[in-house]
Amino acid sequence: MLSPPEIRPGYRQIASGGPRRGAWDLGPVQLAKGVSWVNVNCVADAGAGRITLVVDTVGEFTVDCPSTEARINVNQLDLAEGRRGRFHIETTDNVQWIASIQVPK
Repeated sequence: MLSPPEIRPGYRQIASGGPRRGAWDLGPVQLAKGVSWVNVNCVADAGAGRITLVVDTVGEFTVDCPSTEARINVNQLDLAEGRRGRFHIETTDNVQWIASIQVPK
């Protein structure tokens, strides 16, 4: 069973999705100047899976998702200026995931 990413002290969640399987668009996000967090917890049905978290205009992260246990992954963004973009997940239907983006309060 996947649990949602914890919200960091001093931060608020601006986008989240899951638990889901396969690709999904979580919609537009406004990232603030400074540190934001892109989090994903994932697990594959059998073998290994991969998941790519994309914030267009900012970048993407690819994470391996094992079938033996849930993988918890936290990615830090440190932006010189705020940016707007779309947050979406690219993966196959054998990967279950929960994801979120957190920005400073």
